[in-house]
Amino acid sequence: MSIHLGSNLAELRKRNGFSQEALAEKLGISRQAVSKWERGESAPDTDTLIELASLYNVSLDELIGNKKTQNSEQKTEHKKIKVEATDKPIFPGLSKKLLIFPFPILVTAVYIFLGFAFRLWHPMWLLFLLIPAYYHFAIGARAKTKKGLLLGLPVFEAALIIFLATGLYLSAWKYAWILFVLAIGYYWVVGVYAKKQ
Repeated sequence: MSIHLGSNLAELRKRNGFSQEALAEKLGISRQAVSKWERGESAPDTDTLIELASLYNVSLDELIGNKKTQNSEQKTEHKKIKVEATDKPIFPGLSKKLLIFPFPILVTAVYIFLGFAFRLWHPMWLLFLLIPAYYHFAIGARAKTKKGLLLGLPVFEAALIIFLATGLYLSAWKYAWILFVLAIGYYWVVGVYAKKQ
């Protein structure tokens, strides 16, 4: 007889509010028999184990202290929960809202306004580069993991816009190219090191 079984029987008895005498009376046995089970000196027969399981409202596995079944069930349930959690985007609904919004029309309206009002036709064409960046982010917002979200950020498009703006306005062409190296480095670092969750 296992001492583990004995301690488990004692714990279940106490948890259910029975004294050794009350349990013995309920089962039609002596108090000494219950005491021997709990000390690990003897074991109840199969019929008594079934009766105890029914009395304590537990499975036979739980009664005899077999936790492998419980642990495997808990692990399976944990895996199900984890899978269900990853089936949904981090920002549910955001991608759909961004894709519905008429961003290209807004950019075109701003460009036309600035062109006619301030004669800024030439430099403001850079606004149109925001459109692919916007849609890159909108599609990236569907990501189900942090890594997917980070890869969905329009880092390369941002580098291109900043490169052109600094080149056109500050004539810093020979230094601004470093932005492309940084953008490539960003995607590499996220791709290699970022965790999925």
